[in-house]
Order: sequence, then structure tokens, then C-alpha cells
Amino acid sequence: MTLLDAVSVRSSLRAYQPAPLTPLQQAQLEKTVSQCNARAGLHIRLLCGRPEPFAAFKEGGRIRGAQNCLLFAGPAGDPNLEEKCGYCGEELILTAAAMGLGTCWVGGTYDRERCLCCLEEGDELVCAAAVGLPPEGRPAGAPRALKPPAQLAPDAGGAPAWFRGGVEAVRRAPSAMNRQGYRFEYAGDPAPDGGMARVRLVGSGSFALVDLGIAKLHFELGAHGGAWTWGDGGVFRKAAEEKSCGAVVWRTAPGGRQYLLARHNGGHWSFPKGHVEGAETERETAAREIREETGLTAEIDTGFRQVVTYSPKPGVVKDVVFFTAVPTGGQEHAQESEIAQLGWFSLREAAALVTYAADEEILLAAESYLEKSRPADSAEEAE
Repeated sequence: MTLLDAVSVRSSLRAYQPAPLTPLQQAQLEKTVSQCNARAGLHIRLLCGRPEPFAAFKEGGRIRGAQNCLLFAGPAGDPNLEEKCGYCGEELILTAAAMGLGTCWVGGTYDRERCLCCLEEGDELVCAAAVGLPPEGRPAGAPRALKPPAQLAPDAGGAPAWFRGGVEAVRRAPSAMNRQGYRFEYAGDPAPDGGMARVRLVGSGSFALVDLGIAKLHFELGAHGGAWTWGDGGVFRKAAEEKSCGAVVWRTAPGGRQYLLARHNGGHWSFPKGHVEGAETERETAAREIREETGLTAEIDTGFRQVVTYSPKPGVVKDVVFFTAVPTGGQEHAQESEIAQLGWFSLREAAALVTYAADEEILLAAESYLEKSRPADSAEEAE
């Protein structure tokens, strides 16, 4: 599930199973926390097995059973701290939703004093969020009424599809008291792959800037990539779009499945992948990239298809389509120009090693798919 998919399914949840996150769930969220902190200069914390922040909730606003929480904080002198916490906090909220977890933004009705001791000196705590397992057999939360697009973007007539997609995602953005006190406007499209938008606050409130950051992330996801400037009146520049394909390559082994990871020359561990060339199909690109980067030929299974979207450089957004694949021949060797190292790893080893949280989600989704679609392999591995 992509973050944009999570926008449509995520809703606020006030009741949770009193159970800890699994080690894999915790590790995946921690990776996203680290990446958000590094990118935005924040000090977000994930607290696991800590129900204390919500224990003092009053009846009527009570969050029940929550054992884990996210603290959104950063340097007190950062003029964009609240907006950054909204933007990066919503990325974490949607990441958790994509993992099947429940979440709830919490503004003031939590025990701040118990949270402050978990922060670094000089940090300011902006807000928090509960995160955990939804109760069995219950929906993640009740849907809320969505504001019409014209209320969020009154002068959008003639705007391109990417702008309309951004506004549609903003309709589902959570905000304090469901105010959504901002308005988006289309600001021109000087190039085929470009375009600009702007957002302004039209209301006030203690969490208006947090709401603005959340809305900016939703718009960015719905518009399929781009970058915002911080602040009220911030400008969005639509990114150029690229596409790559690759695969989660696996094999059977005595101890269970093993997954092939590549350490790219940039230093990160991921799966074999690369740009679509000419009129190639997605399947052809994945097979070619596996062969070029690893020396292996492989059978591509398109029954599993997952997409990761990220920005490899400023002004560019890339979709990477992943399948699963099994080696069928060739001689394993790393492509010197792009790959520094290849290795086969168990699921747990691979999940710990992949650099990006999105790749870990792909890995876990592939494992789930293989468990369901290849029971014979699982039986052989168990013997």
C-alpha cells in the first residue's frame, strides 16, 4: 500500500488492542522516524510499551488500550517547527496506516509532563499521536464528511489534473476540529512537467500550522510529487516524473526463504531496479535490470506488483514498480558501475538491512504474498 492509498483508508482510531508492536513493525516505524528527523531537522520519538501519556484522558476524549505513541518535537528555535511536525508526522501516520496499524492525532488531551522527559534538552513538544493494533473485528474508525473541492480550492477552474488530484487528497487531510483552515490556488503551469500551486491560511487556531503541514503532504501525494516551501503562502512546484522497475528476488534455502539485496554505490541497501528504457514493458525492465545488476536471469512474477514513490533528486519524483522473481540461471556478479555488493539474507536479516522504510514494507508484502501463493515452498522449508 502506498502513502496515497493510505490517505483513502486511514481514519482516526480511539481504541486499540493492549498489545505491543511486533519487532518488525517497530523497526519499520523507527526507520521512517529517523529519515523524517534527518530530512527536516526534527527530533520525533517513537515510544513503545508506554501507555502513560494517555492514562489521564478524561471520559469522552479517552484513548483506550494505546501502548505506543509518537511525540512530534524539534528545536524550539525552528520557525517552521509546527508545520514540519504536521508534514512529517502525517508521513508517519500514513506509514503506520499502510502497515495496518491504527493511529490518532492528539493535540492537548495527553500527559505532556510524562512526554517531556523523553525529549532532548532545548526541544519543544508540539503534539503527539497514538499508534497501535486496531481491535479485532472492528473498523479502523468512522469516516468523516469531506468538504467539497471548491471550498478548499475556490478558483481551480482550468487547473490541470495534478492540481485536482492534490486537492482531492487534501479533502481527506485530518485537522483540528476538522477546520481545514487553508485554501489552495493554482499558480500557473510554465512547463509540461512543471506547474505551481500556493496555499494560504484562512483561519486560526492553536494547531493551524500543524494542519497546514498535514495538508501540504496530502497535496504533494495527490499531485504525484513536488516540493513545498514552508510557511503560510508556501509555494508548491510540481516535479518531473520518472519510472523504474525491479523485483524482490528470492530463493529457497534450508532455513527458509532468502532474499537478494544489492548495496548500491550510493551506500543504501535495496532491490535490483532501474529505469524503463524505450518501449519496454514493466516486466521486461525488471528482468533486464536483474540481469545487468546481478548477472542472474530470473522468472518475473507479476502477480505481485507494488509501487514505491520517492524523490531521487530535487524536482523529480520517481515511481518504482516491484515484482517478485526467482533466479533461473546466469552467474551472480555485481554490476561494478552501480552495485558495490550483493548478498542473500533471511527475511529478518533483510528487513534490518534495507535502508528505506518503503523498501522494508515491500519486502514484508512480498513475504506475505509468497506465504499465501507458494505453500509448498513453505512446507519444504519447514522440514
